[in-house]
Amino acid sequence: MQITAHPGAEVLELRLTGRIDATWAEHLSATIEQAVRSGAHHIALNCSGVDYISSLGIRVLVVQAKLLKSVKGSLVVTHPTEFVRTTLQTVGLAALIGQTAEESSAPAAAPGARHTRGAAAYEVYSQPTAHPLSCSLIGDPAKLASTGFAASDCRPVPFLAGTFGLGLGAFGAGFADCVGRFGEFMAAGGCVLALPSGEQDAVPDYVVEEGSLVPHVQMLYGIAASGEFSTMVRFDALADGPGKIGISELVATLLDYAAAPAAGFVILAETAGIVGARLRKSPALGPVEHAVPAVRDWLSFTTDRMSEKSLALLVGVAARQVDAEAAAFLRPLRQDSPIHAHIHAALFPYRPVQRGELPFAGAIPALLAASSPSALLHLMADSRPFEGVGESDLSRGACWLGPISTFTRG
Repeated sequence: MQITAHPGAEVLELRLTGRIDATWAEHLSATIEQAVRSGAHHIALNCSGVDYISSLGIRVLVVQAKLLKSVKGSLVVTHPTEFVRTTLQTVGLAALIGQTAEESSAPAAAPGARHTRGAAAYEVYSQPTAHPLSCSLIGDPAKLASTGFAASDCRPVPFLAGTFGLGLGAFGAGFADCVGRFGEFMAAGGCVLALPSGEQDAVPDYVVEEGSLVPHVQMLYGIAASGEFSTMVRFDALADGPGKIGISELVATLLDYAAAPAAGFVILAETAGIVGARLRKSPALGPVEHAVPAVRDWLSFTTDRMSEKSLALLVGVAARQVDAEAAAFLRPLRQDSPIHAHIHAALFPYRPVQRGELPFAGAIPALLAASSPSALLHLMADSRPFEGVGESDLSRGACWLGPISTFTRG
């Protein structure tokens, strides 16, 4: 089979020649998936040169059409041969037939203000805000390296819809129940994700607000915020650039859009590489040792760039200027960055992020309903002179953010 791509203003046309059978179905599927990962959400398959399609080929069309529909995209078959037309009509897929490439694109929503900065293009949408973000600092992060944490440092913190946060904590009935499991957690949109320490192959667990069930985490220290995001931002790596956006460049841009020294944000993005660390042992068992080689027993670092093609949920707070108390909860984004931040990221199987303006309400529960996270990391740059792998990079996604005027003690 031959496949040639013909990009249009709104629709990518793939012209197919040959047979969509067991030999070529996977090739077609991979080609469509690569197009979606490159940013094409409306795809037209020109089948004027296709003389046969098997059940495996039909399955590819069904799977890819459902995937694109889930992000408000579309997959259509144009110019089908008589065999293709009859086959799709027989199996009940006539709805995929009969639209031209121009007709197949969904009506576009009114775009936000568009800007190009550095390696990315941005669309900015203002959001109605009745309750600006307020941020609380909980616990003492210095104990992570000095004394470790005791029962007096542990407190249950609820995270309902309308709140977000991150730090060190665990799911459980109290300190004694969680003492060997405290690790990184993040919360947003009525969902809390936590990675238990003490288990070599641990995966994140999560709790979603539902009815009277309110997610709680036993927190040792962290940041908790409530309120409404004032801005929604879409970002896409430029096609004629490096094809990725460094997390430090993205966060600097988000702070500019927030028009404040500090901002809180939640990001849903397709990744180009994630770099970070996680706790291997609970800090309730003692202080984390940072000297080599003991640090390897306490912390697991990414020695390679993780999940270059996955979906990531990021929750964070970043600032160019904060007081000393708030600064203790943040760290430089990279060695040469004036921005300090605290960002956690959960990784999910790849799926594209919907184009255009995306409401925050329901976005995170929908993500967890569709798939489960495979990892949860504290993002940090690896700036070692020779073997360092750099910082986390994203390719495209959606971000909700708001300015933080003050940090208070929780």
